[in-house]
Amino acid sequence: MVPRMFVVACSGFPIAVSRYLNEFFAVEISDTEIGIPGMGTIRRWQREAPEGFVFTVLAPAEIGASGFAAGGATDQALKNILSFAKKLSALAIVFRVPEEVALKRPIATQVKAVLGGLPKGAPQAVLDAPFWPRAQVDKLCEATGAIAARPALELASAPDGTMAYLTMPGPAGFRSRYDDDALEEAAAVCRRSTAKTTVLVFRNIDMEANAKRMRALLGVD
Repeated sequence: MVPRMFVVACSGFPIAVSRYLNEFFAVEISDTEIGIPGMGTIRRWQREAPEGFVFTVLAPAEIGASGFAAGGATDQALKNILSFAKKLSALAIVFRVPEEVALKRPIATQVKAVLGGLPKGAPQAVLDAPFWPRAQVDKLCEATGAIAARPALELASAPDGTMAYLTMPGPAGFRSRYDDDALEEAAAVCRRSTAKTTVLVFRNIDMEANAKRMRALLGVD
């Protein structure tokens, strides 16, 4: 059996960075949605993070908001996040798509061009488009080599593949909290996963406490 790895992370740093890097073993960098941190910040994170620490990064917001349109600011944003992710040795780049961007044929073509055109050796591309039809997202991922981000509590089947990227955005959005039953359910989803690496990212207001509880449930402390 292929050994499995569980990665539990918060999106952004809900507590002081130094404390977070001392208490956790993974983070989804969210600052990159609005700006790319400089080399001084990267070196600090690398210096303070324990061995084996896992970084994933959110792509600049304008990429998803533009419908993955080619040219100008979008091309530069893509170049910047690829460079940043490489310097940080990030495991994945997450491309989030806002609700107002509907999936139409021209946008599907642009998604294929961007995600399918990432350079060899780039981190795993993750398409986080919760408002698009799931079947069509799966087709885009199959065509590009990306994987789909999925809300952990909405999965109909066990995650599989080389990597699964699961999200916990809050039961009613960012400002909501998960109760123990929901955390137990999410832990059960992770345990059923046959993916080589299962990443579970909390994005809600109580992410620190929720992530710590999840690490304990999965035995990854």
